[in-house]
Amino acid sequence: MTAKALLTSDGIIQLSGELKFPVVVQLRKELESLLESVSDTVQIDFSGVVASDSSALSLWMCCLRYVEPLGAKIVPVNVPEEMLYFAEVVGLDKHLGQ
Repeated sequence: MTAKALLTSDGIIQLSGELKFPVVVQLRKELESLLESVSDTVQIDFSGVVASDSSALSLWMCCLRYVEPLGAKIVPVNVPEEMLYFAEVVGLDKHLGQ
């Protein structure tokens, strides 16, 4: 099981793979490294994600907290249905633009 975060040439962070518990901690480190220099709004594109569980939502919330003191904003794009479902169940869907 793997997941990756890459910064594209147009400034979008592209996520791919499986956003599940075994890989989320390492992916969080990768994302924080990419988000360090963000000072504006950046899209995080989930279109390459093939599976997710509730830890993907936790990862998103950690990223939101990480960019807040930087004065930056992250915008989710192509959020997986599973992630939207978990967010709705726990009342966090507003954090995914829903």
